[in-house]
Amino acid sequence: MSKSFYPDRQKLREQYSLLLPSYIAALETFQARLRSELDRIDAHFTMKYRVKAFESFYIKLLKRKAGEKKTGEAIPIHDILGTRVVCPFLEDVGRVEECLRASFTVHEVERKGAERRFSEFGYSSIHLLIEIPENIRSQYPELDLMIAEVQIRTFLQDAWAEVEHELIYKNSNGITPLDEPLRRKLAALNANLSLSDDIFQEIRDYQRRLHGELNKRRQSFTAQLDEIKPGLTVSGPQGGGAAQAPPKNGGSNGNMNGGIQSGVLPDIDSGNKDHLLLSALNAHNGKDFPLAISIYSKILEQEVQPYIMTLVYIHRGKAHFSQSNYSEALRDFQAAADCSPTDNRAFYHLGIVNRVLDDSHAALAALQKCIEINPYHVDALFALAGVYFDMADYPGALEYCEKALLVEPDSTAVKEFRKLVISRMNL
Repeated sequence: MSKSFYPDRQKLREQYSLLLPSYIAALETFQARLRSELDRIDAHFTMKYRVKAFESFYIKLLKRKAGEKKTGEAIPIHDILGTRVVCPFLEDVGRVEECLRASFTVHEVERKGAERRFSEFGYSSIHLLIEIPENIRSQYPELDLMIAEVQIRTFLQDAWAEVEHELIYKNSNGITPLDEPLRRKLAALNANLSLSDDIFQEIRDYQRRLHGELNKRRQSFTAQLDEIKPGLTVSGPQGGGAAQAPPKNGGSNGNMNGGIQSGVLPDIDSGNKDHLLLSALNAHNGKDFPLAISIYSKILEQEVQPYIMTLVYIHRGKAHFSQSNYSEALRDFQAAADCSPTDNRAFYHLGIVNRVLDDSHAALAALQKCIEINPYHVDALFALAGVYFDMADYPGALEYCEKALLVEPDSTAVKEFRKLVISRMNL
């Protein structure tokens, strides 16, 4: 075998050192371009990037040379410039890949781990070989590369890859665990991490549906108030009209709404609390209040954690409230407050119901407790202004208008009510 077959390591090192500044500068520019593209999509991610160290490059070069001798096919090294995009959820991985494939010229996609059997261990990752844009290459004339590698993984996949890299890839003797129990443990750990990614995604999907239904509930409740007293909610639609006291049945509050769209109502006799809650919230949003109350009650019959009980009591109280069953609503909101004495939502609802029942002193006490727990609860501040107004305590009403405006300075409702209070004070 001729000497020309063997690469001159020292010469290669010198050449690599000369090119290194261009590699670093081009990679920084390239990853900045990647980030600018990814910032446009709805995906959470972090980025890492590196220029391959010469020793790693040389080891890979020798492996490629050995492979070339066997196959006669030269395989270039495309991961000298490498960027890794790490995401919390599987769906983010998909969005990142879709964005990059739409924004750059992708020469190859490799899905590592896709064909691995359950008993095998190794990391999962998507590797894209992306053509470095011509406008970046033109900035660095010394650059002798056209391709960069971008890896896309979840955080769990990345953690496993880092550990596997140390245990196996960087193992100087090339020995992987031979003992079958050890191999099974590694395979089980890898499987558990993959399952965890699936579960995290499932939980995120659940939360997304929940937040969507929360917004629907908030908008629905705000619309209901706006029909009664137009333009007088703090965080809802702002309207004009004559200034009046805040409505006695309260303002909108993002914390008092909840629900998820399930598509199909589960069996009310199901013991699955998630399914029951999903069913109850769905019925509630559909204004089937008797069914919602029935399912909420079913959940409360089970052994649930205090924060879940608080949530359910509040929602059941809201369902009673929507039917003008104020005494039942009052009992549920009080039960929520007893269950979680530091939950400001329970005291806010107590204040609203007591105001509807014309018990200003009880309303005042509950709303004061609410803002003691959360001083920035703007709807409670606005409701307090209304209670003081009901009691003809106009300086008190003005004080809480001012506080509400510090939190929501653009609220038309509070501004208009403040004008009313000032007119009553003859200022």
